[in-house]
Amino acid sequence: MVRVMVFTSNITSDPSGIGYYDDAMFIRVMRTGNVGARILNPTMPWYWYKDMSDEDLKSIFAALRAEPPVNHIIDNTEPPTWCPRCRQNHGGGDRN
Repeated sequence: MVRVMVFTSNITSDPSGIGYYDDAMFIRVMRTGNVGARILNPTMPWYWYKDMSDEDLKSIFAALRAEPPVNHIIDNTEPPTWCPRCRQNHGGGDRN
């Protein structure tokens, strides 16, 4: 068995997270599991949120945007590199 480490993407409003999302994009991502041409990692439970109402998804997005922004680049599509911010190896770690 191959062990693959997956790190949670930054879902704060910082540009290194989902700062470029608007309500419509958040809803589209939660309904499809795709961010443009990129498929979300299966550990993101979007599938369980996809049938929620637009109003419920907008409320979740508003709660995420209310949290303080955190500048932390995490990209599970890149090879792991050392991250001085969280002191772990993950994709994009060398850009923090």
